[in-house]
Amino acid sequence: MIWTIPAKTFLLGEYVALQGGPAIVLTTTPCFEVGVSREQTCSAIHPDSPAGLLWTKSNSDSQLTWYDPYQGIGGLGASSAQFLGAYRSLGLQQRSKKDTLLDAYWACSWQAKKGIRPSGYDVLAQDSSGCVYINHHVVSASYPWPFRDMAFILLHTGDKLPTHDHLQSISSIRLTNAMTSLISTVLSGKEAFERADSTQLIDAVQAYHQTLTLLDLVADRTQKQLACLKRDLDVLACKGCGAMGADVLFVLVPSDRLLTCKERFNLEGWSVLATSNDLYDKSYEKNPNRIPFTS
Repeated sequence: MIWTIPAKTFLLGEYVALQGGPAIVLTTTPCFEVGVSREQTCSAIHPDSPAGLLWTKSNSDSQLTWYDPYQGIGGLGASSAQFLGAYRSLGLQQRSKKDTLLDAYWACSWQAKKGIRPSGYDVLAQDSSGCVYINHHVVSASYPWPFRDMAFILLHTGDKLPTHDHLQSISSIRLTNAMTSLISTVLSGKEAFERADSTQLIDAVQAYHQTLTLLDLVADRTQKQLACLKRDLDVLACKGCGAMGADVLFVLVPSDRLLTCKERFNLEGWSVLATSNDLYDKSYEKNPNRIPFTS
């Protein structure tokens, strides 16, 4: 069995999620793939990773196989995809209640109990589809992209910030003081999805980025890249995503300019990861034209 697991990108709510608050996470293709092999070769998944630790605990005589279409560039949920693949392969999701997925993830990803505990929203979103709204560690909604007049593009910055290391150093006091403002912005973004209100989403994206900037939670290089993007007349709004916004940039453009913008970004040297046309849904796994990775 091969499990296909989408990439993830925090649209709104990174940092809020660390306190169990609301967040919106995008799931996109191409997908990671996790399988099981009985061949006794070197495992493709590190034994000290959350997936590796879970697999070791299982005492399985098989090994996990792994395919990363992004070739390890970071910021897209590779580690949580590995864990979800291992979790599914062990049949835990069928034997247990869904909420034990988070318990198992925390047990394997936060062993030292130092720093801020990972939210686990990554693995919850990747176990769902579309634009995933999560609050209080529960997936509450999964939206399609409802904005007919605008689209999104995900760009990779070329950087890779280890989220685990970042969580060990971040100040929880600094986050707590700004939490009311950040939560309000995420809820406004959720309302924008429900109303298909493009202007409201643009405002939410801009407001969230501004708050993170004031908190010194946007990497210097990301700020420079965003400033450059904002000079593009087609860019309606943009922000960094994930830890310090260092890995992935979310960019809103008019829907009728999507292909043109995508081509221009490619020519400018950006790594275009996905667009709103690449939102993941469960039918992806049943696509007869999809050629799964095999070890």
